[in-house]
Amino acid sequence: MVLWLRAGVRRLRTLQQRHRESLRLLLHELDDRYDLVPALIAASAGAGVERERIRPVVGARSLAIGVRDQRLGLTERAGAENALSATLHELIGGLGEVNHWPFIRVARELQTREQRIAGAVRVHNDLGGALNTAVGGFPTSLFAKLAAVGPVVLFEAPAPVAASEPARRHETVDAEVVENDVRSESEATSDTVAA
Repeated sequence: MVLWLRAGVRRLRTLQQRHRESLRLLLHELDDRYDLVPALIAASAGAGVERERIRPVVGARSLAIGVRDQRLGLTERAGAENALSATLHELIGGLGEVNHWPFIRVARELQTREQRIAGAVRVHNDLGGALNTAVGGFPTSLFAKLAAVGPVVLFEAPAPVAASEPARRHETVDAEVVENDVRSESEATSDTVAA
């Protein structure tokens, strides 16, 4: 019985340690990405990328670093990191015609880093899910109390809040107004061409 308890506690502590190491790896990958973004911005000047396309990346990077520096929770950090990933994907994905090697090199490094971050998030969340399942199950919940192991927070962004019904109606009305304006402009143009 004692050996069974010791083995259960040891398994939980090992899982908890692996989870901590996966979080450390994930945070290291995120910090490395922060360091690559300024190089991408510097290379984008030589590649002829418009400033309007770069501004969202700079803002998202600043937000992610701010969330990190404020030591907010993993959920808030995941939201900021997802925003940075989305803006990087928009910038890099939409520039297939760029032939500026320094920009291409940094963009490829960032794409590789994004894949590594996705893998690190997957490992972290898988280990966290396994730990949470173990802590919540019957025999292992006893081991968790003995080992002082509790449930952990996963690296997931919060789900977006659904738009309210009045906002949807307003969007529909705006779309109809724009559509009517486009029709009236096209009719006026066709009348001018016909005359």
